[in-house]
Amino acid sequence: MPADIVIRDDDCARVMPYRYRDHVGRGPIARSGYVDMVWIAILLDPRLGAYGRLWILEYDADFSGNWACFFKSAAGYEGDLLAAYVRTRSQDPKWKHWQSLQTPPAAPSDPTVAFMPISRFSRQLLETAHDALAIPGWQGHMKTVLPTIALANGLRVNEIGGSDPRLPRQRRGRHYTAESRNWERSHSTHQFTTRGFSYFVDRPGSFRRRDLIHHPIKTELPDEKVTEIKRRLRLRDSLPRAVLAFIRWIRRRS
Repeated sequence: MPADIVIRDDDCARVMPYRYRDHVGRGPIARSGYVDMVWIAILLDPRLGAYGRLWILEYDADFSGNWACFFKSAAGYEGDLLAAYVRTRSQDPKWKHWQSLQTPPAAPSDPTVAFMPISRFSRQLLETAHDALAIPGWQGHMKTVLPTIALANGLRVNEIGGSDPRLPRQRRGRHYTAESRNWERSHSTHQFTTRGFSYFVDRPGSFRRRDLIHHPIKTELPDEKVTEIKRRLRLRDSLPRAVLAFIRWIRRRS
């Protein structure tokens, strides 16, 4: 099926020339932290001009159920940026891309970062980010540039719905199973480390927990890479159980 909108490097350079020049020399767009150039070039395309809120869903984000159920709930959530694991630099000082961030003098002193494989943007945020990134002042990884620009301009950045205590009670534990303090642990369904190798529509039986976001699902990996990752995941997931078993053994002997 052909794509409705195709974006190339030249389009990014045309729509966001300063941001594109800042990106040059940092490697492929998908790895440089500047993929927001692609997102904004797509979402501000005139063919999407009738929409006030637009979702980004990366290819390796999946939902273990009917996507319509997720969007029916999330459509009513407030926020100019909806994302996951929203936290400030003081809350997560070890995030590895803080050093990439450069801000104008009026920016928040405690910048914000968010996880955005599935995220929603208001048109106001898209236009604000486009204008802010068109001139010198803002540089850095999109995971911190976009939410910090939003907050610097009085816009709202909200959590989609994990276990963050700042969420409304009815959304805690909904859509994914962690908060910013422990989002990379094995019990989280929405994280950076590979979660699975098949989409729900193809192998629903491989998803033990239903109606949750799962990320990342890597269907394109070669068999030898899948075998290696599965081994690491088994080891990672077995360690907490082994530690608990050892603690129980110590207690029985004491």
